[in-house]
Amino acid sequence: MNVTDTLWILVCSGLVFLMQPGFMCLESGLTRSKNSINVAVKNIADFGISVTLFWAVGYALMFGESLAGWVGISNFFISIDSASVATFFLFQTMFCSTSTTIVSGAVAERMKFISYLVVSSLVSGLIYPVFGGWAWSGINGAQALGWLGRLGFIDFAGSTVVHSVGAWVSLAVLLIVGPRAGRFRYSGGPRKIHGSNMQLAVLGTMLLWFGWLGFNGGSNLALDDKVPEIMVNTIMAGASGMITGAAISWHRRKIPQVEALMNGSLAGLVAITASCYAVTTAEAVIIGVIGAGVMMLVAQLLEDWKIDDAVDAIAVHGGAGIWGTLAVAWFGDPEILGTGLEFREQLGVQVLGIIVAGAWAFSMTYVLLWFINRTISLRVSLAEEKVGLNISEHEAKTEIHDLFQVMNEQAKNQDLSLRVPVEPFTEVGQIAHRYNQVMAALEEAVSKTQAIFNTATDGILTFTSSSLEITKANPSAEKIFGYPFSELMGLSLDRLIVLPEQTIGDRLMVLQQLLKPGRHEVFGLRSNGEIFPLEATAIEAVLHDNHTFYVGTFRDITQRKLTEEALANANQEILALNKQLQAENFRMSTELDVARKLQKILLPTDRDMSEIMELDICAFMEPASEVGGDYYDILPHSRGVKIAIGDVTGHGLESGVLSIMVQTAVRTLLETKQENSQHFLDILNRTIYHNVHRMRSEKNLTFMMLDYDRGSLKVSGQHEELLIVRRDGTIERIDTIDLGIPLGLEEEMSDFFTSISIQLSPGDGGILYTDGITESIGPNGKYYGLRRLCDRISALWGESVEDVRDGIIHDVRLHLGEATSNDDITLVVFKRKNEELPEVSE
Repeated sequence: MNVTDTLWILVCSGLVFLMQPGFMCLESGLTRSKNSINVAVKNIADFGISVTLFWAVGYALMFGESLAGWVGISNFFISIDSASVATFFLFQTMFCSTSTTIVSGAVAERMKFISYLVVSSLVSGLIYPVFGGWAWSGINGAQALGWLGRLGFIDFAGSTVVHSVGAWVSLAVLLIVGPRAGRFRYSGGPRKIHGSNMQLAVLGTMLLWFGWLGFNGGSNLALDDKVPEIMVNTIMAGASGMITGAAISWHRRKIPQVEALMNGSLAGLVAITASCYAVTTAEAVIIGVIGAGVMMLVAQLLEDWKIDDAVDAIAVHGGAGIWGTLAVAWFGDPEILGTGLEFREQLGVQVLGIIVAGAWAFSMTYVLLWFINRTISLRVSLAEEKVGLNISEHEAKTEIHDLFQVMNEQAKNQDLSLRVPVEPFTEVGQIAHRYNQVMAALEEAVSKTQAIFNTATDGILTFTSSSLEITKANPSAEKIFGYPFSELMGLSLDRLIVLPEQTIGDRLMVLQQLLKPGRHEVFGLRSNGEIFPLEATAIEAVLHDNHTFYVGTFRDITQRKLTEEALANANQEILALNKQLQAENFRMSTELDVARKLQKILLPTDRDMSEIMELDICAFMEPASEVGGDYYDILPHSRGVKIAIGDVTGHGLESGVLSIMVQTAVRTLLETKQENSQHFLDILNRTIYHNVHRMRSEKNLTFMMLDYDRGSLKVSGQHEELLIVRRDGTIERIDTIDLGIPLGLEEEMSDFFTSISIQLSPGDGGILYTDGITESIGPNGKYYGLRRLCDRISALWGESVEDVRDGIIHDVRLHLGEATSNDDITLVVFKRKNEELPEVSE
């Protein structure tokens, strides 16, 4: 080896060493931040172990005097006695460290550090050098000495010797230690665990590209005319693999996944490694393309088989490595290969080498680790895996770990006064600062809530859903029931509540009664045995983890009952006045009739609705009394149509008058070209507020307005849920709680009004309704309900809007039976017409 060749191999050794930090960056970036330090440390540790063991035994087993082509038996603890030996040893040492570190990424985030050191020792001290000797022994001399090499097995720079061996070892280890916690769920498909730093991973990939130039270029063992061609083939295979990985990912996932680009390029590099010196540039591109495709297929198969490879190392180095080894027979120039074998013979030898590599590396690793794992677990515990290997394996704490420690302590003790330490001028410090701000705001809100809880005149109790055991009580509850706080805690609620005609202690009856809508009159039982009238109600609270409890409010109505008794005594006097009121009632009846007729006249007619160009629309309104508090209107204008619906609190004359006011105000605003939804609702609210204030009334109304214009529906205001119905009958429920606030409550509410937009295709439409439909109560005491309404809409949607309307009203009447509705019933059905209408000129 001349000076130039020596210098070239030394430079390439440095380039191959650069692959070690490349693997570190790639694997650290593709794993979670709580494990990234562990991954980085494993990369530097396996380098130290592989260099030491390759010097002690690996080089001898691989390149020592060969015993029948099976194992080297000389040069243990090799003593460097010449420049050529030192150069060759250094270059081959870098190859050994590369094969060893492949395992690091595959088994990341779950394996004990000491276990990984055992695997690294096994690869670099036995598995890699023994198989490497079978394939490469004698490459630094005149002829092949290993038995595979003598058969004609060709693997120029290690698609199988380096990469597939690392992949087979990784597969064996993964089958022993299993997948990461939560990677494969019982239902819903595998969970993707995202990497912590994609920029670092991309940097690692580019470092590997750079190092690969030395990996393949140095394997020529001389600086001659072949080196430039080898480097070009290497770069082209990597580039074509990257493009192929991106294209496949784009086709399957509809996005170019970062991992697909990185792993596609690495698969192309692995695939070309075996034949880069004996193929044309075009063939190198083809090899890279197929290598990336094989990699994507193997990655999918491993996922289907629930084998959790954290960085797809098996797919990249194993799948592409196998293909690259086979590609030698298909694409390699026989004259350059120099084996003298025909295509079929060469292919057979390549297949044999692949099988031998897999059998040797996989079986040796699996058997040894299986026995070790039965004695000492190779994997960290679930708790250690959850906290992360940075902490559990190295106690390498970070700012984010300190942040989480305080947050966990806060969650455990529910102490909102705790604050997270803030490290200035860091990203985690900024997060901690914001978190402290949130905690301060939350502490203030909880303090205010606690103040309300403590000062409420009604008794408030929280109790469990199973045993009704009281868990919290306010001072008013202590006063009402006559128990001190310490005795109330843990007491079952049924010891405090007595239902009419019910014995003490019937928990189920107590809970069922309290959970019914509204407030209920029951009897309370004080600590001294006194029974007193009580008004009570309860609601169920559901926490984020589906844990439930109940909150009950209780009011002593003893004084009210006494007042009711006094009122009953005054009833006789009221009856005496009844005759005087008959004449007044007749007059009021006449006025109500006028108001009812006026309200009906102002409603849109069927003719008005039939003239709307793009929509089929119809409506129905039935007041619970002579004059209803419901309101709807359909108002065409130059840019489309406005559809409004409202529900005044209560019903009767006052509610009906207010609905007429709303109708008049809405039409006035439309005539004045006031089309901005927020301004529209703001002006309407002010108008209603001032009129209600002048009337000295406490009425208000929920109000929602739809603006339809050529397929776009703009929704404003707060009312019942808007039901958007797609052409196939699918229903989308639009909650309007955040779009506004009831009108007439306050004068200034402009900040509360907002809107959303919804696109309607031909055949799509919607349903507007008031709670008179959903809260209709049948003879069995059950509500009609929103679910039944939605089911009925879906079943009828293929019919005309009139049939949809009539079908819904008919179903509501069936639900009511002989009962009458206690509230006004209003329904608006609209559907975008199927025919394409001409564009309206501006």
